[in-house]
Amino acid sequence: MKYFSKLSLFTSLLVLLSFNAIAQEPIGVIAKSSGTTFHKKFNADDYAPNALMGTQLKNNDWIKTGEDGFVAIFFLDDKSQLKVKGNSEMEILAAVERGKISKTISLDYGTVKASVSKQKGEFRIATPTSVASVKGTEWWVESDENGDIFIVVEGVVEVENLISGTVQNVGEDETATSNPDGTVDVEETEDADIPEDPDDEDETDETGSTIHELRIRMVNEENNSEKFIIIEYAE
Repeated sequence: MKYFSKLSLFTSLLVLLSFNAIAQEPIGVIAKSSGTTFHKKFNADDYAPNALMGTQLKNNDWIKTGEDGFVAIFFLDDKSQLKVKGNSEMEILAAVERGKISKTISLDYGTVKASVSKQKGEFRIATPTSVASVKGTEWWVESDENGDIFIVVEGVVEVENLISGTVQNVGEDETATSNPDGTVDVEETEDADIPEDPDDEDETDETGSTIHELRIRMVNEENNSEKFIIIEYAE
């Protein structure tokens, strides 16, 4: 029994250290920002205005957008992307699960588009009504007090209604509506129902791939100076 207790304590300590490491290390970076936006750091009580491009994001950071706001997030571990449209509020959560980093976007309300690369850990978007999980796909989520809409552009998304426990797999060109009464309805996607992507104006290269420019903001707190590291990537 002594050995078991020591082993359990050691395992618990490793898990705690893993969570602390995730809390301190950057998970993602704000790749683009426009309009009215806000950022709340994991150790802050209130939002600060302007979610600045290049700002590093950590576990338990929050992003909020006004009606005209837009924020694009680039995740550092797998190059997945999240686009946050206006009138949205969300928290970024990360955890170590069986040695893999899993990310959850806790969406209180609003509209987001996720482009998730193939990865070892899980990628989830959770709302007050539903949770959707994938390992590599592209889809939209619209959430408000009336429930959630999941529009799958590519791949497959597993949607679970948290009220009833109902689970549905939603495939390419399908839309799922997860309702507060516990029901989940799946139907073919209508083109008119797909939200407009605010990031469509980016340049393309000779292969037709979209070129993104990522600016990582580095701040020297001693002399209050800043510089940017610029990374270009295509998708």
